[in-house]
Amino acid sequence: MESIKTFIREHQKGAIILLFMLIVFIGCSAVSAINVAKHRAEEAAVQTDEVRDKGNASDNTDTPLSKEQKEAISNYDDETKNFIDTLSASVWSAGGGRYSLRFSRDSYTESVNGESNTHSYAITRMEKTGDGYGGTYRTIVFDTDTGTHIVTYADGKGSAVQDVSGNIDKDDSSVISTIKSTSMFAQKDTPYERVETVEDISIKGLNSEITTLLDDSTDKLIEELSTWCAVHYPSATEATWEKTAVIDYETGVVSTNFTLNTENPVSIAITYSLSDKAYDFEL
Repeated sequence: MESIKTFIREHQKGAIILLFMLIVFIGCSAVSAINVAKHRAEEAAVQTDEVRDKGNASDNTDTPLSKEQKEAISNYDDETKNFIDTLSASVWSAGGGRYSLRFSRDSYTESVNGESNTHSYAITRMEKTGDGYGGTYRTIVFDTDTGTHIVTYADGKGSAVQDVSGNIDKDDSSVISTIKSTSMFAQKDTPYERVETVEDISIKGLNSEITTLLDDSTDKLIEELSTWCAVHYPSATEATWEKTAVIDYETGVVSTNFTLNTENPVSIAITYSLSDKAYDFEL
């Protein structure tokens, strides 16, 4: 220690310079460390934003619109907008409920035997003609992600309402509107009829044993089955229990089946998780 003090006294000027250089070095190192930390933080923020942007973009990649579709949508007149509102207000069904269509502003979802696919669309042209009885037909050109298609629409308010003598056969509430296409939908050149889905499916045939196995959660079953049927089988109004059930005690799952009262009755498999209190539906 004494030798260090002696060295400093003998080399005071050099020691001061050395101390100054040491302070400068430490200061520069600290600044450098701060800059590195700041740079890394900025990079992390940028990466986070990129991930978020990609995530947001992926939310819209199910039915991306082309430049031409966006342009067509921006040029819609009121009549086209009102027609799209008509399409979107109902479910369109064919084949006894095995085929269905749901429209929104710029996409439609097609369900075939319970399997659904969504497509983008824009209307590029629409012509309206009368049917001679007060109803109308429309010929519509759809630009979709699968190509250009021609769809015909009949509102059913003319020929469907009046017989050949001009007498009223139906009131307006029971008129069946239809849409069809030779290429756009799974059912080619087949009318898809407007269907108003029921709010709640009616469950029939349950007994106390199955109700107990399902934790007395029949209200939950009705709610979730109604939601599922509205998408996959919108024409269904009733589900009848098929009188058999299996419980897997190892996994805690109850499995059973219900038959839907579609035009061609469909059997669906329903599982209920005793631990999660959750239903799952499959064909």
